[in-house]
Amino acid sequence: MIIFLTGGSGFIGRKFINEALEASHFIYAVSRKNKKNKKNLVWLKGDLDKDWNKYLKKSDVLVHMAAAGVYKKNISFKEAIKVNLLMPRKLLIDAINSKCFKWIIIGSASEYGRSTFLKKVLSVSTQALPETNYEKSKFYFTQLCLELSKKYKTKCRIMRLFNVYGEGENKKRLLSSLRTAAKSNKNFKMTSGKQTVDFINVEDTAKTILDSVNFKKKNNYFPQIWHVASGKPKTVRSFAKHYWKKYNAKGEIFFNRIRKKDEKSFISDHKSIWKIK
Repeated sequence: MIIFLTGGSGFIGRKFINEALEASHFIYAVSRKNKKNKKNLVWLKGDLDKDWNKYLKKSDVLVHMAAAGVYKKNISFKEAIKVNLLMPRKLLIDAINSKCFKWIIIGSASEYGRSTFLKKVLSVSTQALPETNYEKSKFYFTQLCLELSKKYKTKCRIMRLFNVYGEGENKKRLLSSLRTAAKSNKNFKMTSGKQTVDFINVEDTAKTILDSVNFKKKNNYFPQIWHVASGKPKTVRSFAKHYWKKYNAKGEIFFNRIRKKDEKSFISDHKSIWKIK
């Protein structure tokens, strides 16, 4: 299979490329920087709104992962809309014109909005109430994908990611922060950690996304929305304690030392989770 990939340089994208290459797929991967090609992997330098028709015509499926604002909380509405909606819209139109009608679109559980987390268990039918600029831009793009998919009869799957963690994640994320403190023999201050979250490691996330590329699986109605989650929720406190012990940390974790407004529990219902069989 020939895959046209955006976001291949990112945390999840790098793992996805490894999984796809191991499965003998060929990848065209878009990047803003020059990168070295290797067997079955061709890097294409440019942005999302560049003319990619030449490569989309050769591709069996479009996997769109690229996004802005995942870690940048203060991203402006203008930037979020440009990068997460307008630029990838051009990519989808190019895909349609190039007859690349199979799409895997990587969404986010944050599209539901913080207020919906009060419900704790989220399904793909949960009403989304996005609040931040990032959440709004991702949700608007999901709606655009659904509309275009229905109009042009493409096979589109929206894969909404829950709490992805693992090696290579952003240094501001919980696991990276824990590791840094543990290696420095420092104490670690955090929130109460009482909220329940559906953590899924990045390796399983990459495998799940690759599995979803098989359009012979699941039902044949499109477009679809799925959750990428472990289905095994745990408290942030237990997650932190587990890795603190695993890293043989000499210091202590001090809970309730940092206040956070969004300490709400959120997990996925089992029916909405894409399961590898």
